[in-house]
Amino acid sequence: MITNPGEINLDTALKICQEAIKKARIENFTPLTVTVVDVAGVIRATLAEDGSGLHRADVAYAKAWTCIAYGISTTMARTILEEQPRLDKAFTGMQTLSNGKLIPTPGGLLIQTSNKNIGAIGISGDRSDEDEICAIAAIEACGLIPGHKAI
Repeated sequence: MITNPGEINLDTALKICQEAIKKARIENFTPLTVTVVDVAGVIRATLAEDGSGLHRADVAYAKAWTCIAYGISTTMARTILEEQPRLDKAFTGMQTLSNGKLIPTPGGLLIQTSNKNIGAIGISGDRSDEDEICAIAAIEACGLIPGHKAI
């Protein structure tokens, strides 16, 4: 049997999801869906608040997937596209190849320790910048490091 090489365990993934939702409630953001994946892109936990929208789970997973697949946060993906608009056609091609999972909007971050990547988080529900605020707060609440670039 092949075992998953992922680094983040279920308890930590669930705690990250819960902390993201806790931050959203403190800030009175709209209902979120939060997904945490391990370094292999395998979903370790997903939580959706009551009232979270139909496609939120897909978007949250796609944000986390983007981080793992490209080794950058979704904010960094957005910045790259804004700074280099000529990459738009290449980006469209990459979205097609990834079955639409490449999303360049904030709310997806790498989850890191001091010396390695252990997973990624994707959040969807409010405006993307608010999604990212919740992602950062959740990762830090668990004693981990939110990353914009792979270690």
